[in-house]
Amino acid sequence: MKGRVAITVALALLAPPLAYLLAAAVLGVVAVNGNFRPVPGGVTIYLRTNGIHADLVLPTRTTGHDWSSEFPATHMRALAQPAPWIAFGWGDREFMLATPTWRDLRAGPALRALSGLGRGALHVQYVADPAQYETVRIQIGVAQYDRLVAFVRASLAHDDAGRPRPIAGAAYGDHDRFYEAVPAWRFWFTCNEWTRRALAAAGVRTALWAPFPWPLFWQLERANGGGQEFGGT
Repeated sequence: MKGRVAITVALALLAPPLAYLLAAAVLGVVAVNGNFRPVPGGVTIYLRTNGIHADLVLPTRTTGHDWSSEFPATHMRALAQPAPWIAFGWGDREFMLATPTWRDLRAGPALRALSGLGRGALHVQYVADPAQYETVRIQIGVAQYDRLVAFVRASLAHDDAGRPRPIAGAAYGDHDRFYEAVPAWRFWFTCNEWTRRALAAAGVRTALWAPFPWPLFWQLERANGGGQEFGGT
């Protein structure tokens, strides 16, 4: 009897995470904007990952958009001038601030993030060369890029003058800064799901749901004709 109870308890505990993983696998291969094709001569963007978290990497300046006006070099600890590229990654505010690397992972911030009670934050980093990271490259149309820009801006909290609100003293290094963001983390709305929704809003091929980064890259590979346009190491 005790053995049966133990098995029942174990199955009850394992069922939610297994269901979560199964849903991520199934919905990750279902395409949104499946007819999307790269636009030759369009705006080049990148998706990068550290294996767990995916960021958007966008050109700092394009016709009609200059991110350096919203995120000036003076906001960073030691940046003389904006780099050619700028990366955006959203997540739970406390978790990201307390976890510069996965070696810094602690139970407290992780559990608070999982509770969904915390605030969001946007990590903004100037990047000299996206190829230094594990990335996939994609070209999108100008109107699609406009929608991508609008999505990122809508995720930010702004002051009374309409400027993004930097989080005092919050940065990983010399070329990045954290900003207050509007959404809150939920177990179904993760950092990678934010990136997925950004791509979906722009009309770029992506997954139906992506709590993990692999569906984002897999779908972009399909958009690139199945070829791997990966950079980095």
